[in-house]
Amino acid sequence: MAVIKNTGAPGELSGRRKIFVDVEEINENNIEKVVSDVLKIHSDNALEAKYLMDYERGITPIHNREKEGRSDVDYRINENHAAEIKTFKVGYVFSSPITLVQRAVEDGYDSGEDDKRIAKLNEMLFEEKKSAKDKQLAEDFSICGVGYRMALPKDKDNDGVAPFDILPLNPLTTCVAYSNDVYQRRVLGVSYVVKADGTLKIGAYTDTQYFELEGSNLGGSLRLIKSDTNGIGIVPIVEYRADEQRMGCFEKVIDLLDALCILTSDRVNGLSQFVQSILWADNVNVTKEQKEEVKNGGWLFTKSDDMTKATIQYITQQLDQTSAQSLVDWIYEQILQITGTPARGKSTGGNTGQAIVLSNGWTIAETAAKNTEIVFKDSEFEFLKVILKILEKDKRVDAEMKTLRLSDIDIKFSRNKTDSLLVKVQALQQMIDTGVDPLTSFKTVDLFSDPQQVFVDSRKYIEEKRKAITNDKNTVGSSDERSEDKSDISAEE
Repeated sequence: MAVIKNTGAPGELSGRRKIFVDVEEINENNIEKVVSDVLKIHSDNALEAKYLMDYERGITPIHNREKEGRSDVDYRINENHAAEIKTFKVGYVFSSPITLVQRAVEDGYDSGEDDKRIAKLNEMLFEEKKSAKDKQLAEDFSICGVGYRMALPKDKDNDGVAPFDILPLNPLTTCVAYSNDVYQRRVLGVSYVVKADGTLKIGAYTDTQYFELEGSNLGGSLRLIKSDTNGIGIVPIVEYRADEQRMGCFEKVIDLLDALCILTSDRVNGLSQFVQSILWADNVNVTKEQKEEVKNGGWLFTKSDDMTKATIQYITQQLDQTSAQSLVDWIYEQILQITGTPARGKSTGGNTGQAIVLSNGWTIAETAAKNTEIVFKDSEFEFLKVILKILEKDKRVDAEMKTLRLSDIDIKFSRNKTDSLLVKVQALQQMIDTGVDPLTSFKTVDLFSDPQQVFVDSRKYIEEKRKAITNDKNTVGSSDERSEDKSDISAEE
């Protein structure tokens, strides 16, 4: 299947499968079979990912539901809480730019050069609009459970700051395979496009080679078109995960989301059926023409055998809206708890920033966000390896930048910048005044989106302030010593 379509739920959804390869070395002799086997597994992942994408857009099973009885009253309403959960997750964690900061300072080493190199790397990432691409990537793995992107060297005539391109990749047409051993190293990155004639054009990367293949469908026989050296020296495609199970942010509660859509639809149907109640007429004779006039009005004609008096009344059964609302509220609460989404429409009485954070599920949301950060960092470091490899091999890059190591870098997430602003400023001042490293202080208070750049910009002023404080202390100390000398002389006299 070259084009994946939403044909309904693809069975039990339990996360995307991690793809492994058993061969010790991928080369021209086995690349066709390896990629074909990898794409067979990827096709199942892609089918599920497409279903989740459609679900988030509002294409859910409720639209395919067939109602038995009163088919003329059949409202199919989708309460799109999947989009609500995804929007919150992406916005809460990735709405502020992710920046790089210096991880640590070696003993006796001036960190000034590291500061400049990391600040320079942040400039490169800014030029590549990485914050917007991070959000796009987060949308992919929040919905599908996995997301992909690639970094490649720019053309030689590039006159920008960054010597690399950051390229988002479609999770429906991209996959990464790992070695089937304890190391589980990233050994193969595959991405393809579907051409106008329906055939596939496939690009596959290993650490040492790039292969281009063609095929008629996923998992079928492939043909190697060309191979070339991978000048970067590392697989440039990196896989990002939403969690260790590779599940989308709303995937665990799809059954509850479906139930909520059914409840909402049935409540509307119940109200509509009440308005369009059937009129029961007993022992009432009407002509054929009269029946034609009222057939669309919901009439039901009966006749008693004992020829009792005529009766005309509505047949109604109204839904218990109170019980239905209680069930709706319970299901929605379970959805929020399982997905770690706060109940933003409720209030527990406290209206301060800290009280809000500690209520209505915001603590659970923050815990879930920190888990997302940890998983994201694991893949982000792999992506930084690719970027550092490109910097190392590019002749236009300064020699100092080429010495930047992965161990020098830490990844900084930023959110809640203005919460308890005065407390954060006071804490920052106290830490710097007591001798804590200024960069560590800037990172700890979580006050700036880019603490590394703020520190670089503020370093001169911090040093001047420290010198001024030291001079004041020395002046005060000298005055105290002179006062003590005069006291001693007076005592001797």
